[in-house]
Amino acid sequence: MITNNEKKILRFLLANINSDYSINEIARKCDLAPNGAYEILKKFEEKEILISKKIANSKSYKLNFSSREANKLLELVLMPDYNNIKIRNRYNDLKLLESLTDLCIMFGSYITAKEKPNDLDVLFVFDKKNYKKYSEAIEKVNRVLPLKLHDVIQTRDDLVKNIKNDEKLIINMIFDGVVLWGHEFLIEVLKNAIKK
Repeated sequence: MITNNEKKILRFLLANINSDYSINEIARKCDLAPNGAYEILKKFEEKEILISKKIANSKSYKLNFSSREANKLLELVLMPDYNNIKIRNRYNDLKLLESLTDLCIMFGSYITAKEKPNDLDVLFVFDKKNYKKYSEAIEKVNRVLPLKLHDVIQTRDDLVKNIKNDEKLIINMIFDGVVLWGHEFLIEVLKNAIKK
């Protein structure tokens, strides 16, 4: 089984695919002790889930997207806890959009510890040709949703470009957001957003 700290590190590296971070930086960004982060990074490097690169006197780590095991593990890391009633309820409310969109990530105050959020922030990624159907479906969703919906919409190309440009909002969504669907799609997008 994968621990919460392992998930945190993998999500961080996933969200920051175009940056190099040392063990200490990863530990600080993930709120972990450097020794704990080192053990996790070493374990994943041995399993070829991560690739390390020596920079001066330290190592930096990247995800090994050519590893089948790494890709499957990343899908698992992105899976939300559907047993969480808040997540399950919002998934059920938004489900009408699943067939029209490739990716759905909830982010913002709704997924933090805030008791009574007054809105729901969601990123949807879909093909332009689905815009009309999406607009019709979002109207239906808004009628049943108990919160005001703030939808951020993008195409696949928009998302790739924003990841390449290290857009803070998108990076934070990938790191902290709840991916309701499109886990495999997101991993493919991230692979294509790696700067050569």
